[in-house]
Amino acid sequence: MPDSAKATLIDIYDAWRAHDLDWLGSYLPADFSHSMNIPAEQLDLSGLRDGKLATLNRLKEIFDRFDTQHLEPGALKLYGDKAVADVTTRCRHRSSGTWLCTTKKHVWRIEDGWPVELSEFYNLDQFAAFMSKARR
Repeated sequence: MPDSAKATLIDIYDAWRAHDLDWLGSYLPADFSHSMNIPAEQLDLSGLRDGKLATLNRLKEIFDRFDTQHLEPGALKLYGDKAVADVTTRCRHRSSGTWLCTTKKHVWRIEDGWPVELSEFYNLDQFAAFMSKARR
């Protein structure tokens, strides 16, 4: 993976932390896809979103519902066309005030130096407990 792709991913994380969807979207192709491994009964925003617009709309809804106070990717590990990072995050469910402190795995697929896919993997037991508290 070229250094430029790594720099792009670092910029994407900076935009994510800033909740700046215009900036983040400037790095995504029209056919970008984003998946989250969370069951739909725990979070209606989970599953697969195909397309840049669908991805950005989902992130806007996430930003509206969850106040991310910390988002820090660990070292990016490169495997062919994939970049993998363990991402430490701390966020507050806005309507309940419940906090989630977790480390999720991000798997990026890169084509021609640009991200074309992001798959997010959460600790499902931890996320279920978080959402259970948030719904009380």
